[in-house]
Amino acid sequence: MKYIKYLTIITIISVSLFASSEDEVIQSEELYNKPLSELLNTETELKANVGSRSGERDLLLSEVPIDVITSEQLRQNGSSELSQILERYVAGFNFPRPSITDGTDHSRPFTLRGLNPDQVLVLINGKRVHQSSLLNVNGAIGRGSSSVDLNSIPIASIERVEILRDGAAAQYGSDAIAGVINIILKGYGHKNQVTATYGKTKAGDGEMKRTDLFYSMPLQYDGFFNVTAEYRDRGATNRAGPDRRKLYPDGDSRNDLDAPVTMHYGDAETKDILLLVNNEINLKNGFTFYLNGSYDDRESEAGAFFRSSIDSRNNTNIYPDGFLPIIAPKIKDYSLTLGAKDILENGIKWDLSYSYGFNDYHFYVKNTLNNSLGDSSPTSFDSGGTSYAQQIVNLDLSKKIDKFYVATGVEFRNENYKIYAGEEGSYILGSHGSKAGAQGFPGFQPSNEVDESRNNIALYLDTKYNSEKDLTIGLAGRYEYYDDFGSNVDGKLSLAYKPISEILLRSTVSTGFRAPSLTQSYYTATSISGTSLSQTGTFRVDHPVSKALGATKLKPEKSQHFSAGFVYQPVKDFSFSVDYFYTTIKDRILLTDNITEDVSNEVKSILNQYNVEKARYFSNAIDTKTQGVDLRLRHKYAFEQYGSLKTEIAYQYASTEVTHVNVAPSILGDDGEQLLLGNSTTLIEDSQPKDSLKMYTQYTYHNVVSKLNVNRYGSYKTNLFGTVYNFDPKWTTDVEVEYTFKKSYSFAIGGENIFDVYPDKWNKDTGNKILNKDATMQYSQHSPFGYNGAFYYARFGVSF
Repeated sequence: MKYIKYLTIITIISVSLFASSEDEVIQSEELYNKPLSELLNTETELKANVGSRSGERDLLLSEVPIDVITSEQLRQNGSSELSQILERYVAGFNFPRPSITDGTDHSRPFTLRGLNPDQVLVLINGKRVHQSSLLNVNGAIGRGSSSVDLNSIPIASIERVEILRDGAAAQYGSDAIAGVINIILKGYGHKNQVTATYGKTKAGDGEMKRTDLFYSMPLQYDGFFNVTAEYRDRGATNRAGPDRRKLYPDGDSRNDLDAPVTMHYGDAETKDILLLVNNEINLKNGFTFYLNGSYDDRESEAGAFFRSSIDSRNNTNIYPDGFLPIIAPKIKDYSLTLGAKDILENGIKWDLSYSYGFNDYHFYVKNTLNNSLGDSSPTSFDSGGTSYAQQIVNLDLSKKIDKFYVATGVEFRNENYKIYAGEEGSYILGSHGSKAGAQGFPGFQPSNEVDESRNNIALYLDTKYNSEKDLTIGLAGRYEYYDDFGSNVDGKLSLAYKPISEILLRSTVSTGFRAPSLTQSYYTATSISGTSLSQTGTFRVDHPVSKALGATKLKPEKSQHFSAGFVYQPVKDFSFSVDYFYTTIKDRILLTDNITEDVSNEVKSILNQYNVEKARYFSNAIDTKTQGVDLRLRHKYAFEQYGSLKTEIAYQYASTEVTHVNVAPSILGDDGEQLLLGNSTTLIEDSQPKDSLKMYTQYTYHNVVSKLNVNRYGSYKTNLFGTVYNFDPKWTTDVEVEYTFKKSYSFAIGGENIFDVYPDKWNKDTGNKILNKDATMQYSQHSPFGYNGAFYYARFGVSF
């Protein structure tokens, strides 16, 4: 209750500031009375493209709720990752920092409104972005999904980030269930800049070094050639506790020493080289050619579980004290979009484009061994990897006809997903032991290799009617055909009405869908178990063992959406909005638990037939319901002689519950439902905070800009080995002060989580020391703000 009291006080203060200066603010809106020097510093109303085909419009006049994060807000951070920055500004955007989760440590997923990472569509300049080839198969948020790697985009290249908080599959196609993120790249008129940032955690690790260059070359007729280059070096953090297990043979005196820290539990060590180009060539007659492309080369390292000296997987002749396998993937992510657009003499706008996106996730393991190869085992391996490629051809047409705006278009998309095998030593079972493959991450086998493609064609119609009486009606429909599961039709109706000039009422109703990803349909990763060459792991849904155990071809997830709310804006510099949202999703796709011979004699017979010890696969398992509310307050106030103050407060509450579990295959018997769900119920319903609060304040006085960011993360739960742990809400605070001198030079110092707040440690003792308050892994990987503590940084920039 005290937090509600504080929020109420802040709101009252903001409203009071507005009320006391209403006349002054109204007068200041008369732009023609301002001198030129003041006009150049006037901040215009935020604009947004996403959610409408009718072009850029004022944010607060949108018939759907949208957040806009500006380039200035993106710059005012020490964070090196776009996802981490958005998590600090956008209520309902969740970016936990999992550890010891194989590939997920190195390309961490984000969520919106508590839904899955693959239920958010990401665009760059309005064009669909390709997903990562990584499938998150461990217990992290987003288990069983692939997501777009937002951190492959250099921050200095971005003009703004638009976040549509509404279902939009009828406009943009598959995945737009939780919302749409549209990243707008810097275009014409931006200054060239070089920036260097250095930071470190209070604990002394996580050293971050980032250097970026943004260079813009103006071309004729407001054309431009922009290039952004960034080098990012982020050191590892480690918050593992002492390892209190017996690590050495009985009688070894080392067992009596203080417990050492053997594990790595924290951020991976990563190095990125990023490049992004954005180009427009405009001809005198208005014809425009455009191109943008990005490239990210990432090398990363993080630990797996520690193998002690007495672990059966160890070879003491190679590692007498045990070893910590290091998973060290090399990730390449790149994209290219090129196109042309113009306006015909009859007023029809056309836009023709081609996009290509590619992600390659190549696993390497270091400081490891293959126990079955004996003393001759290598200590590093190439474990193979995955790749995903996407090609899209778009043709968009639009025209304004009286009070109507009509847009239509066609899209063709081709996707390809591959799994390629590692070197033989990374997966084989040798003759010197029963533990096959590289410890930490066994290599993909030739039998796991995949090369699958699919095609999709879509047609859409998007219309908007604007009356003279402040009424806007939007109607959108989209037909899609996939050659692997068939067709789908979605529709959307949106309404916006201004009964008086200060209030906008808005509502939407729509249907949506998400096509099962190629990773979910075809991911296969097995390892050799024991001495009989039996397999254990994840099998694609059309594999004979999966089909025998009840797997069927995956269907798309179907959704229904409703939202309603209002915007109150009595004057230009103050607004308040409230939006309620409701989303149901049918046939959500989950990864089953491991199916073993203990289920039944019939299952045992099937597993024996295919020489499999454990198997799991994907299925359309559940229906869910998500509902909640979004609140936004924005206020700007200009003091007569003492600068200006900008305040933004955002709050979201979102609750998801499983409403139906589909009938499990009869072959799985009485345990079928539990095998379908596993720990997914807790993961979906409770492992993300149901509510979040963001308070952003910026004060500008002459050449000094200061930022204060306060975040509240709600409570959450983690289900570990059948025990549910509760974690309390936490508050974090970020500050920054930036000084600009000689107009071209800037220096900033700041801190994130300056009061060194950590999430709760494990709060129950189950008798297993790895789970108590002195645990080796002291914090839940579901913590929404990680567990690094305070981070301090300095930044120097030069504009030219």
